[in-house]
Amino acid sequence: MTIEIADRLIKLRKKYGYSQEELADKLGLSRQAVSKWERAEASPDTDNLICLAKLYGVSLDELLNTDDSVEKIVEEQVKPQQEEKREGIHIVDDEGNEVHIEDHHIYLKDKDGNTVEKKKVLSKLEKVNIIISSVLGGVALITYILLGCLLQMWWNAWVVFFVPEIIASIVRCFEHKNAAKFNMPFLSCFVFFFVCMIIPGGLWHPMWVVFLAIPVYYSIVNFD
Repeated sequence: MTIEIADRLIKLRKKYGYSQEELADKLGLSRQAVSKWERAEASPDTDNLICLAKLYGVSLDELLNTDDSVEKIVEEQVKPQQEEKREGIHIVDDEGNEVHIEDHHIYLKDKDGNTVEKKKVLSKLEKVNIIISSVLGGVALITYILLGCLLQMWWNAWVVFFVPEIIASIVRCFEHKNAAKFNMPFLSCFVFFFVCMIIPGGLWHPMWVVFLAIPVYYSIVNFD
């Protein structure tokens, strides 16, 4: 089904005053089937084409006449078939406006297929993660100021700012059920600076070995 033919079907339906649902009832089909025709996502079979031609008082040649090339027609047929493979929830109203819910996003499209709005749908764990990150960020800032004011630890207490992201990444692991979502570089940096800056004596040279945990960890969790 080409866009040109789909537009002709829309004009004919509106010319005779039918809604998509009324036309579908006359043809014994679902409204979604009619909607797909008018969005060039599917083509009426031969019987339905004959019924449409009789209903609108036109010949099949008039109904299907198009100036598009064979390549264009094939392209229009293949594209909808690829789009139908997408997972998610798809809702279309009588005017052809669409709502697609997929991949944690809501897409609002007009009758021409243009995306007019896109919203991200947050899961409960994502919302919890945002709250945790915000709260812990504030706690880390307060902790740093207190340690600086009370214990004069301005130069080394900044390591507390690693903690919010480390905890947030743990939540992401549970959310995605994927241990690879854990931020091992942040944890390694936290351990390295905490030990070297907090513990007297300075262990800068031997403590670099903690960074070896990064490739080792991701190699283990990503191992199939």
